[in-house]
Amino acid sequence: MARRGGSLRRTSSLQSLWPASASQPLRIIGRSRDSFSRDPAHPAEQVGTDWIEATLDNELRLLALTGSRHSDRLASFAGLRPGGEMRKAMAAAIPQEARRETLLHRLLDDLAGASFMSRAAWQSWPGGVEDYARRYGIASPMDRVMTGICLSYVPGSSALTETGMGNKAISDHPPGPLPLAGTEDDAFHTLHDHSGANQWRLRRTDLWQDGDGLFVDAWFQDSSGIHGETERRTIYHEYTIRARFDDAALDLQSIDVDGHVLPYRSCWGAPGTAAVLLGRNARDFRILVPTLLRGSAGCTHLNDMLRALQDVAGMRDTLADRQKTGSP
Repeated sequence: MARRGGSLRRTSSLQSLWPASASQPLRIIGRSRDSFSRDPAHPAEQVGTDWIEATLDNELRLLALTGSRHSDRLASFAGLRPGGEMRKAMAAAIPQEARRETLLHRLLDDLAGASFMSRAAWQSWPGGVEDYARRYGIASPMDRVMTGICLSYVPGSSALTETGMGNKAISDHPPGPLPLAGTEDDAFHTLHDHSGANQWRLRRTDLWQDGDGLFVDAWFQDSSGIHGETERRTIYHEYTIRARFDDAALDLQSIDVDGHVLPYRSCWGAPGTAAVLLGRNARDFRILVPTLLRGSAGCTHLNDMLRALQDVAGMRDTLADRQKTGSP
């Protein structure tokens, strides 16, 4: 998306890289950046960056975690599973990162979804996910009972098999181009070698102020590599959100969700579920979304994107500082 003058752009990428040998761990490399565009005719100004690198075992528990800040505290998370366990540890060890909605918090919070999706890296590889599971000696995630997980997996849905598994035969995961176009300031950070089995989780959030409104244009995509190709990827989920918040209170005034790639026909009811957040405060989204849109009331991937809109609270402060001072 082209930059808008007076806007702050937050991008983040989490790249899951599987080794060629089952004896080596999964690596997840995360990069995040804020940049401010005062005038779209000139290069954007980098405001801040953060990074993380994690290794995980075959059960998706952390073996090691390091990052651009708090490396000693991040190292203490070894043995935890990204998600509820790790988020509790984050709240105790580095609560200021969540309070400020920092770039580092964005990557750490997103590690749960990235690790969950990481095994999709093998979907377009010879033998598929099932072969990967055999070689790594674990249960195949394709054998997981999905009934009730989201609005597409309600009992009786065509998205489910008779045994309650996801109906892979009718799922739609189209190939798409690499989403990396743009100048260095506008595109995603350097992405690592993707010739091996890999999965990417990419986000972009643009924020700008107009009158008493705070406007958001956000994009999200999960994808995995295709064996033998480097210019196309298999797309699993892709959404865009456009929203308006009250600039002072941060209450959500309007929201419009577009689904670009969704796996089942029944998934296309997901965009309408976001309306339940109207009138709610952005600072509460990480708690509200899993409460109001739990299970069959929502889409797990859209919920993830809606939770991430809480970043708007911290981004607003950065945007205000940049507009006021005009200095990096």
